[in-house]
Amino acid sequence: MFRRFFVIPVALIAVSIISSCSLLNNPAKIKTYVEVKTTEGSFILGLYEGTPLHKDNFIKNSNENVYDSTLIYSTIPNSIHKFGLKPGKKEEHLLNRTKDGSKINQEINPQLMNKTGAVGMLRANNDKNPEMQSDNYLFYLVEGIKTDEKLLKTLEAKRNAPIIADYITVFLSEPGHQHYDDSLRLYKSTGNKDNYRELYIQLTDSIKPRLTEDGIELFSLSKKQISTYTEFGGVPIYDGQYTIFGEIVAGIDILENLSSIKTGLYNKPVNYIYILSTRIIPKKEFKQVKKTY
Repeated sequence: MFRRFFVIPVALIAVSIISSCSLLNNPAKIKTYVEVKTTEGSFILGLYEGTPLHKDNFIKNSNENVYDSTLIYSTIPNSIHKFGLKPGKKEEHLLNRTKDGSKINQEINPQLMNKTGAVGMLRANNDKNPEMQSDNYLFYLVEGIKTDEKLLKTLEAKRNAPIIADYITVFLSEPGHQHYDDSLRLYKSTGNKDNYRELYIQLTDSIKPRLTEDGIELFSLSKKQISTYTEFGGVPIYDGQYTIFGEIVAGIDILENLSSIKTGLYNKPVNYIYILSTRIIPKKEFKQVKKTY
């Protein structure tokens, strides 16, 4: 009896460890499917096992018909499309509410990217939401475009530029550094771009240890991100900022449909576009339903 009692827990622990390792290696594993029907067409989302809080939240919303008759309230061609707002409501009011259960702890994972077809949850800005918690209702689909490595490197530089500029400004104001400031001003006034760029790069290298000391990490795209965005496209600037919890697995044409919609102020569609319904699809049924897309 003792031996039988001992073996079962060990087996369960082993299965748990294997499952955890599998999710670490492949957080994008999909077991759950959700069909979303809209007035602009239908699509099916596969929800990632590696983001269980967001997966369970979306399943709950779908089962409770939370998204029925809500809007696709913002469409930005070659960028993102926002879903889930009720008519007459404002995005900022919903994102900034503090009611219990209105937020989900972030599950941002560097392996899960804002590639074309990805789905993520929206959230309030960092100043009001430093923990980067997701809203439990509003979500977005990524369209984006394919790009090349040179453009991605330019994106990195633009994303980091304000942080680097702030640190260099402080560095130049310190005793003994006035000559650097004078040189930059001279190069700028005479249009000597090469010397200006060379000196600015040197100053950037000088302040990097300070960034490290302050715990600030500059935005940097991994080889996997570069490969993904050059092959599939997407919106890399959202990486590390929002939780991606799934992707479109059927009906990717919905992105093209949304991009063709006429919009007005704040990228709001001129005419209302609705989510009609959402429903969970068992894996066996998904294989059949997918054939109709």
